[in-house]
Amino acid sequence: MDEFLKEWYGVLAFVLFDFAALILIISITYRWFFKRVFDFLVSLVCIAVTSPILLWIYVRARKAKKRGEIERIFQIEPFIGKKGKTVFLRRFSGNFGKCAALARLFDLFLGRLSVIGYEPLTETECETLTEIEFDRHITKPGLIRPYLVDGISREDMLEADEKYAWNFSFFKDIKIFFKWLLKKIRGQN
Repeated sequence: MDEFLKEWYGVLAFVLFDFAALILIISITYRWFFKRVFDFLVSLVCIAVTSPILLWIYVRARKAKKRGEIERIFQIEPFIGKKGKTVFLRRFSGNFGKCAALARLFDLFLGRLSVIGYEPLTETECETLTEIEFDRHITKPGLIRPYLVDGISREDMLEADEKYAWNFSFFKDIKIFFKWLLKKIRGQN
């Protein structure tokens, strides 16, 4: 065994085995543990990278608030989240509302959202859902919606969201993320 590990192919085999074991452990525990770890790490990196933009928006919003152009810097809106509980998500007020996704990074950091999940609906939108359609709430709402990545119409959204909620996995989320990223790079909505 010592001779095997002294060769380059031995070290490579050892590293590949460890990597495969790590991926296996992540994929098995993704639903209960690593999805939240992934969400936390992604939000932390995104907040760090966009912190100059967030600071600029915050300073501009404070000035707009002092001038009386906006009432609050953040608008807090109620949505139905995981297990049908109400979650309050942030977005910037006024002209800064276009940067809602940046404000939602804090909701992602705090665990109210996931990177990939269904579209959050308001209480009034949820009142019209059937019990089967409400099953989409077994997971957290997300910033990246699988139905948009797959090109599914808004009318078929509830069925696609429910299907995702019952069948999400590490590999499926990675696939959705890279499809979304590729669409963004190409400039597709």
